[in-house]
Amino acid sequence: MKRTVLMVMVSAFAMQLSAQINEPGRFYITPKVGYNMANITLLKDLGADPRHAFHAGISFEYAFSEMISLEPGVFYSMQGSTFKIKKETLNTKNDCLFGLNNDYLSVPFLIKIYVADGLNVFAGPQLGYLMSSKIKVKTGYTLLDVVGNIIGENLNLTKYENELDMALVFGLGYQLANGFSISASYNLGVTNVTKIGDIKLNDKSFTINPDAKNSVLQVGIGLRF
Repeated sequence: MKRTVLMVMVSAFAMQLSAQINEPGRFYITPKVGYNMANITLLKDLGADPRHAFHAGISFEYAFSEMISLEPGVFYSMQGSTFKIKKETLNTKNDCLFGLNNDYLSVPFLIKIYVADGLNVFAGPQLGYLMSSKIKVKTGYTLLDVVGNIIGENLNLTKYENELDMALVFGLGYQLANGFSISASYNLGVTNVTKIGDIKLNDKSFTINPDAKNSVLQVGIGLRF
């Protein structure tokens, strides 16, 4: 009996490995969720730490062949930066954290190439729409945190930032025949987060052009149907 069960398990595992990962002409839907490590280039240069957050959404994959697929998607992506001020600097009991929390609705448009079995690489452009931009405060003092976060929630920072964000996505993934997948990618921002404008001083115009672009490392899992 034990031998029979073992043989069945081995056979099932062998079928799993031999199953066709990408069926030409088939359309797949994959809900995904994962981790974001995000920053903004200008703020990073000024000493900002990454914002550790999440992304979630759904991708739609069409297989042109066993090797090549087109995969657009729609995701809610939590991005931004975090500043930490040491307690020694402020002479307080705790470090103070000030987070710029920018949340985007992101639409990647990727070409995916299966290089070996379920192992795949992918790349393509991504368009993001800024849904919200808020300041988060964490000082360790309840009253200050409450007041600071109320102010941060009501600041309309979106008027100082571009609504649309363009990025290039590069990544690596692995797709199992049972539908489970895992991936890691890097989103390289190509447009500025902050708005570019002109300032007039003594009848002379000066253009503000900060190098403030999104930079996001993502690790996610999904289940393809």
